[in-house]
Amino acid sequence: MDSLDEGLNVQAETKQMQKLQMYQKLVFFTVMKFKWSIIAVFLLTFIAGICCRYVQFKRSHHKHEGSVTLFYTPRASEEVKPLSINHVLGVFSRQQIFHQLVEEMHLNEKQKSVLKQCIEVKLLRDQHDMFVITGVGESDEYVRQLVNTFVAIGIRNYEEYRTAELRNFLESRERRMQEVQEFQKSIIGRIHGLHRKFGIIHPKEEMNTVKKIQGEQNAAMAELNVKLTDARHRFAVAQKNYNAVPANVVTHRASLREFTQDLRKASREYEKAKLMFAERNPRFIEAKSAYETVRGEFENFKAKNKITVFDENMLLGIEGIIDRYQETEVALQQLEVSMKSLQAEIALVKEKETKLQHMIPEHESLERLLATVNKNISLLVEEITRVRSNIAHVPNDIIINERVVGTKAFPMFPVKILAVIFIAGIFVSGLYATVVVTYDIIYGKFSGIEEAVFHKDFFDTVGVIPREDAPFSQEQRKIINNEMFYRFILRLKNTRTLFSCSLDGSFLSSVIFDEQFSKAKRNTILVRLIPESKVEEICSEMQKIGDFYYSDNGNAGVNYTEKAIQHHIEYLHGFSSGDGKGYGYGYGFAFFPVRSLSVLEPDEISALYNVVNELKKHYQLIRISREKPFDASCILVRQLHDICDATMLYIGKRQTPRSVLRRVLKLHDEEHKVYAVLTGVSDVEKIISGDYI
Repeated sequence: MDSLDEGLNVQAETKQMQKLQMYQKLVFFTVMKFKWSIIAVFLLTFIAGICCRYVQFKRSHHKHEGSVTLFYTPRASEEVKPLSINHVLGVFSRQQIFHQLVEEMHLNEKQKSVLKQCIEVKLLRDQHDMFVITGVGESDEYVRQLVNTFVAIGIRNYEEYRTAELRNFLESRERRMQEVQEFQKSIIGRIHGLHRKFGIIHPKEEMNTVKKIQGEQNAAMAELNVKLTDARHRFAVAQKNYNAVPANVVTHRASLREFTQDLRKASREYEKAKLMFAERNPRFIEAKSAYETVRGEFENFKAKNKITVFDENMLLGIEGIIDRYQETEVALQQLEVSMKSLQAEIALVKEKETKLQHMIPEHESLERLLATVNKNISLLVEEITRVRSNIAHVPNDIIINERVVGTKAFPMFPVKILAVIFIAGIFVSGLYATVVVTYDIIYGKFSGIEEAVFHKDFFDTVGVIPREDAPFSQEQRKIINNEMFYRFILRLKNTRTLFSCSLDGSFLSSVIFDEQFSKAKRNTILVRLIPESKVEEICSEMQKIGDFYYSDNGNAGVNYTEKAIQHHIEYLHGFSSGDGKGYGYGYGFAFFPVRSLSVLEPDEISALYNVVNELKKHYQLIRISREKPFDASCILVRQLHDICDATMLYIGKRQTPRSVLRRVLKLHDEEHKVYAVLTGVSDVEKIISGDYI
């Protein structure tokens, strides 16, 4: 299946390639046929172009030409960018310049009307900073004056335009400078007001000092807290020891020490007297009395001074306890005073820090704003300086490379004009050739033997029929007909059914080979399709056999050959008798009636197919035609082509439209051969030489 598809694809591609080659050859053939008219159109176009150029040059003012080259070298800056070269060309092309040029040169009306066409401002090719001003005119002196005056006016206009632009920008920058300076003064005023409000000139330095002092204060506070804690601890210990001794004891410690000493002395004396004397001894009584007296005084003293608890041990180191208590108390008080002083200093510093914290953000924002303003002022000063420098440089932006020293005469036929005229001639002649060839191929008619050569891949030309007025004798025409019949018979060796299709508007398909077939006694029959409405007219005296009407040549019915020709044909009537004989042997006619001569109905196709198969039993060749010439658009052409083994086309020179021929050529395939007979041919030499084969 794949190989079959590939074979069909290759066959279709080959057919398309053959058709393309055919049309290529046909185009070349048609061009060669119209070559003299194409050459004539080219020459006429060229001559017309030459004449138009001559008239145009004589009426034109473009007889002399002069030019000057200008360099455009502006000073570049970011503030006001220089004009682009195209903008400069636009400035030089302004209407105002031409008005000034008219006033300064005092031109007449004729010169005014063509002034814009006489001046050209264009960019120099492959250069971005050079442009050329070209002037044309009737005389050398006029061109010199025109170009020089135009250049001077153009440069003056550019300088005015560019200077005005730069001055406008400069004024805007100066106004901006004043605004920024006023804003700078307001910012400085706000900064001074801030200084007065907080009483601080340099807040950042003050804040650094405050931070440093706060650090020192924090260290001193930490150290003082340690000392204060230690002093409080020592004071607590001393106070505890001090509080352990009753207050009255502390107050009367000297008296208590003396009473204690006296009591201890009296007690020693009393103990000694007890050991040495008896109770009635005066010394004993004296010692006892002295002891009791001291003891009584001591008790009275304690009662008097409300000393309820007393121990002699309380007097041991009491001075040291009191001293330590007093020392620690004094040290603690001093540290507490220092703490209060330090806290007061910290509060003052904190208050100042708070003020600085409120002041610094506003002060910093004002300083940043002031720095920005100062920077903008600096940039504006630089811009203003550069713009002033650019203003001073404007007269040097455009530099004249050279003045017009001499002019050159403008030729009547420059190479460019001749090339344009030549190209126009080629274009017009090519357009004419395209139109003529296209029209001739699409709507033209078959051209004859030369064109038949291009179609050899689609049909086989077996012969020609000369035109009636062609310079041939009867003998020559007979030779040509016999030769054509001979070639035709050679190609029909295996052909049983032949479809005769007349495309030249004649009935040649019915009669062309009648005489030859009759002379050759070939067993052949012509089947003609006729409309049912003409059956009575044509077949009234004919024998109807099945679906068709039969007539021998020379007997009843229509006869398409001369009556003088004698046919030795045996006639057998009726349907096939089965003995190998049929309707007749030799040359005959079969008329097959149909409803329409344009298309066969399905039952008609089947009936015609059966008729053809039946006739094949009795005739070697069945030729099928119809009652009138064929139109290639008829579906009948396709139907009969499929039924028959081969198709015979009768193509008339200058009689068969190519559109009809193209539609018929689509019938070409490998299974059905297509033969052609060229009619109305007048090429005598080619007919005799056989070039059509």
